[in-house]
Amino acid sequence: MEHPLTKCTRMFFLLGMVMIELQSYGSLGCLEDERAGLMKLKDAFDDPRGSSALSSWGGGEERDCCKWERVVCDNATKRVSRLSLSEARIGNLSSLDASLFLPFQDLQNLSLAYDALTGFRGVLNLSKLEVLDLSVNSFTEIPSLDALQSLRSLNLGYNNYLNNSHSFKELTNLTNLEMLHLGGNVLMEIPSSIWDLTSLKALSLSGNGLNGLLPLR
Repeated sequence: MEHPLTKCTRMFFLLGMVMIELQSYGSLGCLEDERAGLMKLKDAFDDPRGSSALSSWGGGEERDCCKWERVVCDNATKRVSRLSLSEARIGNLSSLDASLFLPFQDLQNLSLAYDALTGFRGVLNLSKLEVLDLSVNSFTEIPSLDALQSLRSLNLGYNNYLNNSHSFKELTNLTNLEMLHLGGNVLMEIPSSIWDLTSLKALSLSGNGLNGLLPLR
């Protein structure tokens, strides 16, 4: 028969092992699926010539992606809440696969400014996203943003060729949108669909070639 003290010692040993495992898991900080998602983003933004603004991601001994450059996580959940990817892409103009952002379902702020983007392949599905910066790219039409029901601020400034008024209908389902920046897009008129944005509080149209009267509603 096993001595009670021996049994107690064994239980404390097992408990200690469990605690070590939990501490080891927690030391990673961010969630593993989001860490893997960030590495896929890094691959998508890499320049074939070898240079990358995201080269520090995954390098060295720092596995906690919440501590990586351009990444901010929620202190409580450790989920990625902000990604600053502006000027992170070097290379020719191209579209970006929207599914790359699927792992980040708690993302609230995303910047893709100055990234030589022409659009998205697929739908950007981020239900908690509140701030999206797509300025200084080469979009020719508004991407599908219907799934961004929490979006409050959208910057589409200085895309130069964003003058397809029909594509602005993509914005009408953004019922929570409060701020819209459309400066520097060679617009000749204010797209009528903008007036359907019932929550809009601030609209920037500087740097366009607007003609005619401002419609009143």
